[in-house]
Amino acid sequence: MHYGGPAVSSPSAARLPLVSGTFVRYLAVGLLSLVVDAGTLWLLYDVAHWRLWIASSAGFWLSFGVNFLVNKYFTFSARTGGRRQLIRYGVAVAFNYVANLGIVTGLVGLGMAAVAAKVIAVALLSLVNFVVYKKWVFRD
Repeated sequence: MHYGGPAVSSPSAARLPLVSGTFVRYLAVGLLSLVVDAGTLWLLYDVAHWRLWIASSAGFWLSFGVNFLVNKYFTFSARTGGRRQLIRYGVAVAFNYVANLGIVTGLVGLGMAAVAAKVIAVALLSLVNFVVYKKWVFRD
């Protein structure tokens, strides 16, 4: 006689969804880019008292270079197509720049701290970016 639940468990019942190594690397690169982006914003806006749009833009564009290079070589292991990938990345980033600036400016206008607004903007755009990078920017 057996008490306390099923005697045999199904192997599929114990499986957890797998997260790809590519996605984990993408998140790590995203975190690095966020530190560069938000850190620059904080230094220029909160410490140096630059205008919000300049400080936010400076952080965004500085993280642009970091994000492209590290994603290209580390996340997606893309060794070819540099010019084509950079152009595609630029198109994706142009959309993200406008969306990012709009989200940050809107949330700060509602009374949120600039860095918190930046974190929210990055979180909202990150999943979309992963799909765009994987399926379009860094595909061979």
